[in-house]
Amino acid sequence: MQAKWENMFENWTTPKTASETLKMFYENKNHLLSKNSYDFFWKTNKETTTGKNRIRGQLPKETIVAHKTGWSGTNKETGITAAVNNIGIVFLPNGEYFIMSVFVSESKGNFDTNEKIIADIAKATDDFYNTTPK
Repeated sequence: MQAKWENMFENWTTPKTASETLKMFYENKNHLLSKNSYDFFWKTNKETTTGKNRIRGQLPKETIVAHKTGWSGTNKETGITAAVNNIGIVFLPNGEYFIMSVFVSESKGNFDTNEKIIADIAKATDDFYNTTPK
């Protein structure tokens, strides 16, 4: 995809659709994935080593996250990074989960800043679901 800058614009989705797709695959109500494919998909997404500073970045170490990262690279001519993305499911201690898809787009920020944006959103979301109302 990164060999030619224009290629990435031929293969895209929205955060909402990415989240809906993750939910559809996770719930697997219509058996879109065989048991072997389902197990492989989720094992791979839970064990991925990319994106440690994105959704996983500020969450407690014991939090289970199944996720997939994406990155466009930075256009050498414009200095713009078209995409730093992370989609995933965060499993909560109470057995529930939330799905999130964060796409940082058309950024002139550096790579670390773009990853921190994703980590900050994930942390705020996790805090929301793990905070008991008083």
